[in-house]
Amino acid sequence: MVPRGCPLEVVPTSTAADEHRGMFRAHRASTRTDRAWRFAAPLLVACLLASAGAATPAAVAADSSGAVAALRAQQLKAEADMRRADRQIAKLSRLRRSHTRLVQQAGRRLDAAVARKGKVRQRALKAHRRLDELELRLARATRVRPDPKGRQAADAPRLRKTVRTQRAKVRQAETKLRKAQRVVERARDLKQSRRGKPTKVRLVKRAAERERAEARLSSAITAMSTLARERAGRARAAGSSRLARPVKGKVSQAYGCTGGRYNPRRGSCAHFHDGLDLAAKAGTKVRAPAPGVVAYVGFNPWDQGARAYVVIIEHTRGVQTVYAHLAPKRMVRAGARVERGDVIGRVGMTGTTTGPHVHWEVRRNGVSVDPLRAGR
Repeated sequence: MVPRGCPLEVVPTSTAADEHRGMFRAHRASTRTDRAWRFAAPLLVACLLASAGAATPAAVAADSSGAVAALRAQQLKAEADMRRADRQIAKLSRLRRSHTRLVQQAGRRLDAAVARKGKVRQRALKAHRRLDELELRLARATRVRPDPKGRQAADAPRLRKTVRTQRAKVRQAETKLRKAQRVVERARDLKQSRRGKPTKVRLVKRAAERERAEARLSSAITAMSTLARERAGRARAAGSSRLARPVKGKVSQAYGCTGGRYNPRRGSCAHFHDGLDLAAKAGTKVRAPAPGVVAYVGFNPWDQGARAYVVIIEHTRGVQTVYAHLAPKRMVRAGARVERGDVIGRVGMTGTTTGPHVHWEVRRNGVSVDPLRAGR
């Protein structure tokens, strides 16, 4: 879908007279008269046609197959650059998401190691307190003179054994604490190593390349639309004034306001659907609703995210039709003339869509109109 108000630049096409005049200047200094005459002859013919009023320079440019081929090649190259940038950005985005997951995993691992180290430290402190208590009791038992019944003298050997056992537990707890500290340090180093952003610079660079490719493709589409509009304007309008439906199917979304009521004070609604969605089986043929000239066939440069495969046709009286979400098969090519009923594509699911359908959009002199009420 081509949004309204897109900042597009029209690429001016050189007229046939300018082209021939440039050729004549480039070869005027040549000493070979046959080459000079070969390049000067088209200039003379163009001048005669202009003086006789048989064709204007714009008409000559519009009829030039070289201009159509050049614009078509420009469109294909810009579209290829845009698609390549899309693939690179998608790959870098996957790497970025994977890197983010690794950083999150390293963070969780570090948190778990710190928590385990805290528990080990608590057990070590508890063992140290128990050892201090036992050593204090042993010191008291060895210093105090035995009572008449000999209880303290009998407790001393047992306390010494208990103290030795507790010291072994303390050494074991300290060993576990040192291991836990090493685990924490390794987890912290891992998180620090994965905290970097190795794909950020490349993502910014690829995004800039994609924007430039989108701008070039938009300019090429605008120029081709202007050229196709001139070529279609010279053709005689035939048949009914209403446009035929491009595909037989159920209207899944109508033209106009969706997602909320129309607010007359603001003059807008929550979302305005500037086309007509016709649901049909995938692979169904999409036909031209009226005679015209194809301006563009390819992926939409104005889409955000997933790109829809679109066909743009220029008709007479300033009518332009757009067909989106088609299958990525080039049934027609830019610059070709189509008649009413000619197959221009097949129903697909490209772009952001929940099912196979065709988004049919009609514009008259650049203004979106309801396709069901659009007449030529």
